[in-house]
Amino acid sequence: GMSQPNILLIITDQQRFDSLGCYGFEAAHTPNLDRLANQGLLFEHCYVNNPICTPSRASLMTGQHLPGHGVYQLYDNLPDDQVLFTEYLQQLGYHTALFGKLHVCSRYTEVYQRHPRDGFDVYEWCLEHNIDLDSPLNGYARWLQSVDLVFYQQLCRQGRKLLHVPREVHMTHWAAERTIDYIDNSDNPFFCAMSVFDPHNPYQDYPLEIGDLIDEEKIPDPFVLESDFEETLPTLKRLSIEGGNARKLSKEELRQMRFGYHASIALIDLEVGRVLEALDHKGIVDNTLVIFVSDHGDMLGDRLQMTKGGFFYDACVRVPLLMR
Repeated sequence: GMSQPNILLIITDQQRFDSLGCYGFEAAHTPNLDRLANQGLLFEHCYVNNPICTPSRASLMTGQHLPGHGVYQLYDNLPDDQVLFTEYLQQLGYHTALFGKLHVCSRYTEVYQRHPRDGFDVYEWCLEHNIDLDSPLNGYARWLQSVDLVFYQQLCRQGRKLLHVPREVHMTHWAAERTIDYIDNSDNPFFCAMSVFDPHNPYQDYPLEIGDLIDEEKIPDPFVLESDFEETLPTLKRLSIEGGNARKLSKEELRQMRFGYHASIALIDLEVGRVLEALDHKGIVDNTLVIFVSDHGDMLGDRLQMTKGGFFYDACVRVPLLMR
């Protein structure tokens, strides 16, 4: 009944707050997420606990700040005694499923083993679409082998160099397919995490035709202040290995990067639309809490910074949060 609603958590990777139409971004093509926002709640000031994947996701999944769960860096592991909230849902009678990223531990750990308290009945893990394809836990790789062996072999050979992944074999499409299948065959109450790798770099992994949905002219150039060029900037900011340095890229390269980022989000929106239709089709919209969120943002060349790192600018730590 309504006392135990189904929960669908859709989580993206590295998606900044101002990347959806409902957050005022004019170049976006996000009709499904905009509709979700209109039918539910849009949070204007959702800040994550940390600008790096693993600590942020550990906070999301345990409900704790960094000192509470002990994960501070990208390659830290969530201690074995930490409990993910999914385990508590299991104790309340929920059936639980993961399709995609978890990343509460180092990828080098997650390739080989699950966290003992991860709380998932169904665990189809995939950290990112082009690495660790030989992991026994990699659900995307197993699926790819069955739907398109030729593409799978090509991906194994080329890895991150393989760009413009066709939609029908894209990791975002896989996560949606598995989520839809799970919804179609689930009894209430269920918790399902659809956790995708995009719009994380490499930015050119979107299916080519999806680019047609984005109005390139409306994408703004990076936000840079005169002071960002000063050599007296704090060492952490200047040398942040994770963040990189946008000064090395031409304006054209920066624009191409931003275009790919937003094309990836257009694909996410299309696939989320299909998942929301599945809830509709099953007649469980009124009894399903849908949550859309990301683990952190992306500087995208703003303030001369790339991707993520040791910065607490809004572009990096402020994310979209929708609930319906």
